[in-house]
Amino acid sequence: MDEQTLAREFTAAVRTEPPLGFDPDEVVTRVARRRHRRRAILLACAGVVVAAAAAAVAIPGPEVQAPPASPAVSPRIKPSAGERLWPPGNGDVPQPTDARISARAPQLADHLEAVLRKTMPPADRIRRDTVNSGHYGGIMPTSQRGVSITEHGGPEESGYYLTVDVYVPTNPVKRFRPLELCAEMKIQISPSTTCRYADVDTGGILMTTEEDTTDREGTLQHGISATYFRADGTYVLVSLGGTVGVIRPLPLTAEELATLARDPGLTL
Repeated sequence: MDEQTLAREFTAAVRTEPPLGFDPDEVVTRVARRRHRRRAILLACAGVVVAAAAAAVAIPGPEVQAPPASPAVSPRIKPSAGERLWPPGNGDVPQPTDARISARAPQLADHLEAVLRKTMPPADRIRRDTVNSGHYGGIMPTSQRGVSITEHGGPEESGYYLTVDVYVPTNPVKRFRPLELCAEMKIQISPSTTCRYADVDTGGILMTTEEDTTDREGTLQHGISATYFRADGTYVLVSLGGTVGVIRPLPLTAEELATLARDPGLTL
């Protein structure tokens, strides 16, 4: 089982309920399929078990135009203690159709690669690894729907993996505070996990995390993630990790991942 894949699935499950029952065979089967298809993304974490439903590979649907980008107005970002409840309101989040999500998957992947080509060194040779869309589960009781994109940069056998997930939680959504999610990550992923929070405008939250863990080959790995919980109830999770058994500096900082997570083009 690929520990790093499981870590990313945990981070994507932004709920405050304790872990519920699940079928371990389903988890093993899903991870085995992903490993057979490609080397899985790494997030430097060992031994986290989640109940993650397999995602359907994106099938291009009817042409759907991307939402217009918001005006270039800098949001008000204020450091916080992670105590703001999310999502705003009563936890009822508008749900896009499955056709909409499927059609947006390749568009989001193209947009992400255009952004990365402008920001990453040419030597990193960013290339697409996987693009998935569908329904996703996690260790928490409610699931999420959306698009997951993994990009591979650097050498084939020793590079890094950047995953961008654009999700909407399914209703009814259990509201939570980011500090509660961080506390669970310290238990489920690594006690070394550090979290920083910022309130963004009215209702948005930005959370960045970093952790050091030992991968399955005994190599100490550093993982970074940034999650932008938007005021509209959707969220973007950007995760960065290296290759199992390889010590290599990561090419982006937590602040740079946070900037990417706030990209207005990463919307469903």
